[in-house]
Amino acid sequence: MELNNLVILFTALVLSVIGLLTMLKLSFKYRWFDVPGDRSSHKRIVPRTAGISIFIISFLTLLCVGPSEFNSPVIIISYLTFFIIGVIDDIKHVKANAKFWGQFVIAVSLAIALPNFRIDNFYGVLGVNHIGDIPSVIFTSFVFIVVINAYNLIDGVDGLAVTFAIFAFILIGSAFQYTQPRIFDFCTLFSVILAPFYFFNFSKSRKMFLGDTGSLFLGLTIVLLVGYLLNSHNAVSTPFSMNRALFALVALCYPLLDTLRVFTLRLAKGQSPFTADRKHLHHKLLGFGLNHFTTTFALLMFNICIFIINASCFKNTDVNGVLIANFIIIAAFFITGQRVSIWFSGKAKN
Repeated sequence: MELNNLVILFTALVLSVIGLLTMLKLSFKYRWFDVPGDRSSHKRIVPRTAGISIFIISFLTLLCVGPSEFNSPVIIISYLTFFIIGVIDDIKHVKANAKFWGQFVIAVSLAIALPNFRIDNFYGVLGVNHIGDIPSVIFTSFVFIVVINAYNLIDGVDGLAVTFAIFAFILIGSAFQYTQPRIFDFCTLFSVILAPFYFFNFSKSRKMFLGDTGSLFLGLTIVLLVGYLLNSHNAVSTPFSMNRALFALVALCYPLLDTLRVFTLRLAKGQSPFTADRKHLHHKLLGFGLNHFTTTFALLMFNICIFIINASCFKNTDVNGVLIANFIIIAAFFITGQRVSIWFSGKAKN
């Protein structure tokens, strides 16, 4: 990396720390706190405004040195809209339905207005390759809404949403390292801006939460990268020559898997998929006795294992065969986890 890029990275790191410290002071001054409830995994009031600082620093960085593809007026307006929704939700509260419709409008607007960010090819998944403009807009809108919600839903354990955002930035960014290095640098820069948040999120005396402003920012940034990655007109070089669609699924494996699981469980009980509960996999791990750090680490290792298996074992396999193999592997993880859970429960009773 060139010297000027290193200076930009260091500047972004320093600004991120200053921004988080400033937001912490403002949160205590104006009492912008998250009050513990039945679903909370914390016992005291904690500012949930770290995402406001991260959003501002990242957004200004995007405007100043970001790749031109990500500086479209529609993208800028989308970021600003999510910022307003997130800030109101973090300081006051926004109903889940209102947030969903805001996400819906943004997702559809991006899919219609930005053809280079549309998912226009399934790359052989289910035997489908190129799809037309209308199906592309519909499917892209759907994917955008799912991914944005996925990063919002996993923000229930310290470090989890940020860890999987950095994981996605690193993996997806690597696909552009040689074809479009500005996007790779952009992903690296955002990862550096997120890094100081770990100190505050795991701290006891200066603890802060990401909040909806932060999770919406992460979700929007990642869906834009996914859309750009899966558009057949954009130059991409995936690591280990992995299929683009499979690569995107692996990069977002845990957030998508957990979202699919909780949505299925809620709908099966006749509940809204957006009903708040503690059915997430990370909540299950906390119930086993793991702390927030070990829960985040265990889930990251799971996703890394899925990536390594796909990159090393399925290079020359048909993509649909790979998807079936992944389903079997993940099912085995779930069955093993369930049996371990039963074993732990039995030991606790004894």
